[in-house]
Amino acid sequence: MKTKGLRATRIPLLYHVNYPEHGQVGYLVKLNRRRQRIYEVFNFSRFKTKVLCRKAAEVFALKMDQAYPRLSRREMAELRRSNFGRKGVIGVRKCIKVVNQKAYEFWEATWSPQPNVVKKKLFSIRKYGNADAKKRALEARVLGLDAMEG
Repeated sequence: MKTKGLRATRIPLLYHVNYPEHGQVGYLVKLNRRRQRIYEVFNFSRFKTKVLCRKAAEVFALKMDQAYPRLSRREMAELRRSNFGRKGVIGVRKCIKVVNQKAYEFWEATWSPQPNVVKKKLFSIRKYGNADAKKRALEARVLGLDAMEG
């Protein structure tokens, strides 16, 4: 490999790696799934041939791919992100919209039924009351997640 850096291969989790100043020339298996982080370098110097090095890295990458499968779209939608506050439910929030200098409060439920599509449902606090609007938003979120593809 002539250029420095990482280059993806067709095998999931497997990359060509070329950082000679760090002693990393060969293949890299890199995984960050299901609360597991794996970073394993297969250097050419540890194997008799480059082909044997690639085979060992491929076997390890495929084994890790099976042991730690990708999260489904629903699992990803329910995952708590680090930029999300500690309280509240993911995908449901209380909002205030100002239209013509008049504030409207509502609860909003969001979900993604298909890749690159976001659906939102709003429930007015004035119409339903705070508790009922929140309850309806939570129910809409659950129904939306149930209808997700993949």
